[in-house]
Amino acid sequence: MLTITNIKTGRVSNQVNLTFSDNSYLPFFIDDVVKLGLQKNQTIDGEKFSQIISAALFYLGREYTLRQVAISPKTQKIISQKLKLFFQKTTRKYKHFIGFKTDEIISAIINDLNSKNLLNQDDFVKSFLAKNRRKSTNQIKFLLSQKGVDISSLKLDKTNDIDSIKRILAKKRPTKEFLKDFKAKNNLYASLFRQGFDISDIKAAIDDYLTLQ
Repeated sequence: MLTITNIKTGRVSNQVNLTFSDNSYLPFFIDDVVKLGLQKNQTIDGEKFSQIISAALFYLGREYTLRQVAISPKTQKIISQKLKLFFQKTTRKYKHFIGFKTDEIISAIINDLNSKNLLNQDDFVKSFLAKNRRKSTNQIKFLLSQKGVDISSLKLDKTNDIDSIKRILAKKRPTKEFLKDFKAKNNLYASLFRQGFDISDIKAAIDDYLTLQ
């Protein structure tokens, strides 16, 4: 069995480092020291050590996810995927985490974030739309579903597709002469169609674009 040889304040205000008799250490949430009744020179049995590992993983994972959602809105699926990768890296740094199941820890962290309304789907969708204004409605829906967003009740303004196509055309700057060439025009249609735009919207946007030439 291990013994806690030291409980030392960490660099972060809410963190302490638990040092053990095998010269290993774990970053730990300061409130959990009191919660679990931990003391210097305390011998830790298997059950207590499992509680310490769970609490340390939860603390590190929660702090990581709070930083992530502070950068930009996230969905449950994104956070879950990021936590899995984060715990894989953390396991390589702290040997006591090796072999410890993290699925329940990830669920607990996500529940904690949801209880604080930090995984708001509407906020994520707004942020995603702002960053992907040039993408088609179909493409946006597909990408959002990949991020774990329930798109069944999602309402997107289809007229934005024509504006998106116009922005693409403004960047490509095809001339009337260029678009008279059947092959060139067909390639442009194909390119826009592959991006998820409907043929009718492509035609309407190109017609509008040509009137301004």
